[in-house]
Amino acid sequence: MKIFASGPSGPIEELQPLVDAGHSVSFGRLQTQPNRKAYTETELSIACLDAHVLMTSHLEPVTKNVMEAANALQLVIVPFIGVDRVDLSAATQLGVAVANSPTVENFISVAEAAIGFSLILLKRIKYNEGRLRAGLWGGLHDRGDLLYQKTFGIMGLGRSGIEVARRLSPWGVELLATDPFVDPQIAAQFNVKLVDLPTLMKHSDVLSLHATVTPETTHIINEKTLAWMKPQSILINTARGTLVDEKALFDALQSNRLGAAALDSFEVEPLNVDHMLRSIDPTRLILTPHNVCQTQAGRRSGIALAIEQILCVAKGQLPKHLVNPQVADNWRGQIHTHSNKEIT
Repeated sequence: MKIFASGPSGPIEELQPLVDAGHSVSFGRLQTQPNRKAYTETELSIACLDAHVLMTSHLEPVTKNVMEAANALQLVIVPFIGVDRVDLSAATQLGVAVANSPTVENFISVAEAAIGFSLILLKRIKYNEGRLRAGLWGGLHDRGDLLYQKTFGIMGLGRSGIEVARRLSPWGVELLATDPFVDPQIAAQFNVKLVDLPTLMKHSDVLSLHATVTPETTHIINEKTLAWMKPQSILINTARGTLVDEKALFDALQSNRLGAAALDSFEVEPLNVDHMLRSIDPTRLILTPHNVCQTQAGRRSGIALAIEQILCVAKGQLPKHLVNPQVADNWRGQIHTHSNKEIT
């Protein structure tokens, strides 16, 4: 097969197993390059014109036009979890399988980041560091708070949410979660009480978002739902930016109707230099550039899982972590019955 990796995040030698298996691998713009720019739609269409597999990066939008131009394309794969940049509807229509690489390292990293954000804000670490660097010292009014005996809410008890619960279960906190699809027995294993959305938001001292983006969850954090939260509560988003109405969050923080927040993802990325959220006191709003959950261990495991799935496609099998299962009936990998020898 011909494989085009549009933006490898590490050494190109990491894809050597594909070459060793007899496949042709070409590389685009390495993410390690300074000031690396995303491909335009036209550039990406040309670059993967005869590719059977496109391993894409966080930056490139994989549009219908790209997939139509690459008429031999059988698989678009990301060596991470998010497939936000891929037009899934068009892929399914065109018979292109789309897969991601959800590894345990990623879910653990998300959980650690969410808990870490919570502790930084509760302990007022940024505030007190700022005072110290300004030549001041701590006083009674500078003290933080405990997570112990607080109520920690989890919106979305999937793989990331479960890892949060797993870690906090022995910490002496009350764990609440809302998720219409979770097995109550799984929640019970980690001492999580399942509740509805209003109850979750009204009772949580810390609310951590781990939901997927659907029409129902887009802007689920909005003016109405933020008004349900306690005035000193904390909102954490290490999931997807579109879960949060950023203007509503800005207003809640500005008016002190919300205590603090931490965001690692945004509705539009990169975050505009003049975005209103940048003006909020950084001791109350932590902003990170959608990388707080990224680790070298997670990156390597994601690459390995992506390679494993590409090799499955080379054998005429759909990938293990297919995100558009509806493609099975008209998958190009079945329609174009190439042998490995013919397409290497």
